[in-house]
Amino acid sequence: MNQNHDSTEVSLKSLRENLDLSQEQLGQRINLSYRTIAEWESGRKLPRFDNAVALARELGVSLRTLARAFRLDVEGIPDDEPFTNGSHKSEI
Repeated sequence: MNQNHDSTEVSLKSLRENLDLSQEQLGQRINLSYRTIAEWESGRKLPRFDNAVALARELGVSLRTLARAFRLDVEGIPDDEPFTNGSHKSEI
């Protein structure tokens, strides 16, 4: 089993509960229903990218951490770094 930077298991529910928020409160903060939050927490659905950005912002975590909370494999994805034009190779 691969080790991530932190060894603790992260979930959307644990991130939400860490902030002492209910599903309804979190949903209100990002203009979605509590049912949507429940579907994400249960793994029945994944958020659209714009909702994932809002969710990460509200929870105070990186998109990488949020992706791990959704059990997505983030191995091989570089950490955030400033983009400067021409500094990255184009792989099309």
